[in-house]
Amino acid sequence: MTICFVCNEYPPVPHGGIGSMTQVMGRALLARGHRVRVIGTFPQSEPVLREEDAGVQVWRLQVPPGKLGWLVARYRLFRTVADWARSGEIDLVEVPDYQGYAAGWPRLPVPVVGRLHGSGAYFAAEMGWRIDLLSFWLERASLRRCDGVASTSRYTADRSERIFRLTRTAAVLHNPVEVPPAGSASTRSRNQVVFTGTLNPKKGVISLIRAWNFVKRVCPDTELHMFGKDGTAPDGSSMTAGLIRSLNGTAGSVHFHGHVSRDRLIHALEHYRVAVFPSYAEAFAMAPLEAMAHGCPTIYSKRGSGPELIDHGANGLLVDPDRPEEIAKAIIRVLQDDELAARLGAAGRKRVTEAFSAEQVVGRNEAFYREAIDGFQKRPC
Repeated sequence: MTICFVCNEYPPVPHGGIGSMTQVMGRALLARGHRVRVIGTFPQSEPVLREEDAGVQVWRLQVPPGKLGWLVARYRLFRTVADWARSGEIDLVEVPDYQGYAAGWPRLPVPVVGRLHGSGAYFAAEMGWRIDLLSFWLERASLRRCDGVASTSRYTADRSERIFRLTRTAAVLHNPVEVPPAGSASTRSRNQVVFTGTLNPKKGVISLIRAWNFVKRVCPDTELHMFGKDGTAPDGSSMTAGLIRSLNGTAGSVHFHGHVSRDRLIHALEHYRVAVFPSYAEAFAMAPLEAMAHGCPTIYSKRGSGPELIDHGANGLLVDPDRPEEIAKAIIRVLQDDELAARLGAAGRKRVTEAFSAEQVVGRNEAFYREAIDGFQKRPC
């Protein structure tokens, strides 16, 4: 098969879970003998950039300047995908739910499937924010137009079906993660805590910083390292600046690294004591998956799909993002208990290896794609 992914954040540009998942899935499909194309719109000077990433063919289309530049870029993206479909160069197109890229697309000679990574409307509903009507309309129209839908978690499937009143049940295909080969255990620091992800309210970073003030009272030598691009605080200002202001004298122990190379991120996951992700809203987050894959003891959220990934106390810890003291107690437990840290790290790696590694997940995606293609070909035009 030749699979075409629509993705506006394919690495190495600053990216989130959709970009990471697309890269992992694309490479895994290539390893199974398929062909993969990725196309997206990006703020760049060149009209089109074509690149190759480990065999994945990537097209980056320019978003023209101006108020309606995004609309022009969407149209160019559709025309390119439609040309590929009509010339037989691709067998299936996958679009994310976020921003509703398939809204208004006519029928193509190949199936278009949607994947629920967490749309704008989904996250707004999870956070209790006002849902932008244009985004809601585009995302709903895109999902209803799709010939099939998959979701990165059971929770996200159920929630999205209610939000958009979808009549089609989504197949649950959890995100894949690249698990490094087994080897000698990395030497981990005893006092370094890591967070990875965009610094925004839904990731629970405000609660994490509040918890950090508790942690420092018990473990004064501990450091918190936060990797990820700056986000927007509830008042519209820089999230990083707001977090620094709330540190109450512990600012010297918190390090904001911004967007870093993947090698730098992996080094932290391989050598730091514990990873913490007290999220309010996720679909099926890549950050805790990657931490667990590298054997880093992981603290995640009780909200959303957290329980689909972690069995509390067995292969990680789950916390309530509304309770900073609970987050702090979980961090302190792992910092002070060597046996617990080692057990959670090993069990977490085993969990993702057996259930969410690319080798395990790609076969289920292949079956979903083949079923979508076969079903589409049998439909009357």
